[in-house]
Amino acid sequence: MPCAASLAELQAEASCPICLDYLRDPVTTDCGHNFCSSCIHQRWEDLQDILPCPVCFHHCPDRTFKRNVQLGHVTDLVQQLPARRSKRRLQEGKALCEQHGQPLSLFCEKDLELLCPRCKVSSGHLGHPLTPIE
Repeated sequence: MPCAASLAELQAEASCPICLDYLRDPVTTDCGHNFCSSCIHQRWEDLQDILPCPVCFHHCPDRTFKRNVQLGHVTDLVQQLPARRSKRRLQEGKALCEQHGQPLSLFCEKDLELLCPRCKVSSGHLGHPLTPIE
């Protein structure tokens, strides 16, 4: 399981804290946080003097960012890994089972996993206590 946790951490680091999707044209603020270039520009669009970092609220002195080309390459590689659905897409619709493509509608109380109706009969969850989720 440590590998899965590391993968999730890597995917989180390659995600924009504003749009919650993978970083596109990543830039780094004065305080060291990374955002999609378009996201941070849009976030600060109507602000004048005080430009707070959306993560730590550090007051950035100006709108100049450092393009983070290396992080952009890492993000491209992360996107090729077994995909987690982006948080933005999960919020737009129901989460789908990666194996069966069906909505995750059950929670296995024994294995602490979300399941689709096909998983409950096909992947070793037979007889486990299941709770419907909304």
